[in-house]
Amino acid sequence: MPRNIVLCCDGTANEFAVDRTNVLKLYYCLVQDPERQIVYYHPGLGTMEPPGALGPLTKRATRWLGLAFGSGLESDVRDAYVFLMNNFQPDDRLYMFGFSRGAYTARAVASLLCMYGLLPKGNESFVPYAVRMLTAVNSAPEGERSVAFKLACEFRETFDPVGRCRPHLVGIWDTVSSVGWVEHQLRLPYSSNNPFIAHARHAVAIDERRAFFRTNLWWPSTDPEKAGPKDLKQVWFPGVHCDVGGGYPECESGLSKIALKWMIDEAVALNLLVDEERRATMLGDRGKGFVKPDPNGCMHESLSGAWWLAEIVPKRHYDRDRKSNGRRMNLGRSRELPPTPSVHAAAWQRGGGYSSRLPDDAVSTE
Repeated sequence: MPRNIVLCCDGTANEFAVDRTNVLKLYYCLVQDPERQIVYYHPGLGTMEPPGALGPLTKRATRWLGLAFGSGLESDVRDAYVFLMNNFQPDDRLYMFGFSRGAYTARAVASLLCMYGLLPKGNESFVPYAVRMLTAVNSAPEGERSVAFKLACEFRETFDPVGRCRPHLVGIWDTVSSVGWVEHQLRLPYSSNNPFIAHARHAVAIDERRAFFRTNLWWPSTDPEKAGPKDLKQVWFPGVHCDVGGGYPECESGLSKIALKWMIDEAVALNLLVDEERRATMLGDRGKGFVKPDPNGCMHESLSGAWWLAEIVPKRHYDRDRKSNGRRMNLGRSRELPPTPSVHAAAWQRGGGYSSRLPDDAVSTE
């Protein structure tokens, strides 16, 4: 019997705590039954101390390395990939969820599957090689990239010629473009368009302004042979990064519950199995201290204090109109919405004249 295989990749510094992200809230709602749905949760970059850590100082240093430089991304991708090797069976459906840098991890795993396929169980020794090759492709000199893609094709033809593991759904909250606070921006093949993905859902924050939390949108290719994901919904929501992906105290989470409910509804429509009682509890229908989705819920200001220091550091900037790279100081610049953006109806339902700030060509969606 085909099963659902679910990967949940949380964002940086989101270990299990009172202030839970939408990834952990979704995990809470999922049916976990080895015969029907197997679920994997990873807490994210810079969260857990390594085995044998010496104490709180080591743990703190490990966390800050993950936050500042994105260290740990490759190991997170390896862990998720090995989980798939050991659990995925033919005809299973793969669901992948993530928030922040965890969203990038999910997209990186999808890129790995597209480039190299899924190795058969027992071939764990090849995984570090495949991950290193994936992260090196776009940084290689132009003449060497074609060689890297050729090697990837030969690797896939040898170990996974039928492409047996293709993501059924990649559902992510506010992917950010840099992997670490210190500039370290990985550009992975197939991370902005991936023909292996059947369905993709991306909830994006309208009001985030921090330079180190720039958006990383899906940009489907115009080439029909490379176009993907095949079914894409990229929807903008009111609020900053964690107003969309969660992580604030429950009493301040009314806004992020909108993006959580949207993602759950979209995933259930694509056959994800959810415990309806837990879902009702998490979305505030049972009381018990959980708030309901609320368009007028608390909107936070994430750009404050020391974050302003980062705004004066010139960051890489890609001008899509000119198709050129450059550098500029961010200085609290608002995010740029693409032409005719899909914006959740909550933006129009929010009071205080919020909708007047939206682009004239914005399209309302539920």
